[in-house]
Amino acid sequence: MNHTPVLLDEVIRYLDPKAGSVVLDCTLNGGGHAAAIVARGARVLGIEWDPVIAGAFFTNHPELRDSVTVVNDSYINLERVCTEHGVVPDGILFDLGLSSLHYETSGRGFSFMRDEPLDMRFNPETNPLTAGRILNEWPVEDLERMLTEYGEEQFAGQIAAAVVLSRRAAPLRTTTELVALIESAVPVWYRHRKLHCATKTFQALRVVVNDELENVKKGVVAAVRILKPGGRLLVISFQGAEDKIVRELFKERAKAGTIRWVTRATIRPEWSEAKINPRARSAKLKIVEKI
Repeated sequence: MNHTPVLLDEVIRYLDPKAGSVVLDCTLNGGGHAAAIVARGARVLGIEWDPVIAGAFFTNHPELRDSVTVVNDSYINLERVCTEHGVVPDGILFDLGLSSLHYETSGRGFSFMRDEPLDMRFNPETNPLTAGRILNEWPVEDLERMLTEYGEEQFAGQIAAAVVLSRRAAPLRTTTELVALIESAVPVWYRHRKLHCATKTFQALRVVVNDELENVKKGVVAAVRILKPGGRLLVISFQGAEDKIVRELFKERAKAGTIRWVTRATIRPEWSEAKINPRARSAKLKIVEKI
C-alpha cells in the first residue's frame, strides 16, 4: 500500500530544500515528502511515532538509506532528537494527516471500513489508552463531550448514550460493532450522507487516544525554537481544531517577532489533486519563516 503525500508540489516549492541542507520531517509516514526533499539534494531527519512504519521504512525505501535518518519517537521530542543527531534544521515539515498505512495495514482500527480491534494507538508500545478503553470505561458525559469537541458530532448525545447502553450487555471490542452501534443511534438520513456517519466518532476517538491536539501545540512550539533563522516551517493540517491551533500559534509568534508569514493565505490542494486523492480534500498548509 503506497501512501500518497499531500500537497507535494506546494511543500517542495515553499520549503525550497537546498543541496547540503537538513530538513526535519516530523511525520515521516510513508516517506513521500522525504523522498522529494532528498531529490533536491537535502538530507532528512525523519521522526515517525509508529514503530511498525518506522521499522519498515528502509525496506520500503532502500534508495533513501544514505540520505534519511529515521527516529522512532513522537515529534513532541523533536528538540531532543535534533540535539542527539547534532542537527539544527534548515527547514521543518509537519504533515498531521493519518497515513494510508494506518488505514490499510495497521490492523489497529483506524478505519471504519475494516473489522479490527478498537485500538487506534499510533504507538502501542508507549500508550496504554485505547479506543476500546474509552468506549467501555468513560462516563456518558465524557463520551458526549469528546464527540462534540473533537469530532464536532451533532448526534454526540445519542451516540454516547447508545455506547453506555450497549456496553452494559457486553464490551465493545471491534470497529464493526462500533459502526453498527452508531448507525443504530443516528437518524436514517444521517446514515445516507456522502460523509459516513461513523467518520466523526472515529476521528474524535483517534484524537483523544493519541492526545493529538496537545501534541500539535508542543511540537509546533518546539519547532519554532529549534529552527535555524531564515528556515521555513510548514504545517499541513486536516482538522479544524488542528488548523486553529497552528494558526493561533503562528499569530502569537509573528506578533512577538519570532517568525514571519511567508504567505498569509492558507494553501489548499488543487481540484486535480483532490480528485485523485480524496484524503487531500481537507488539507490546509500554513507556512512561516524563522526570523
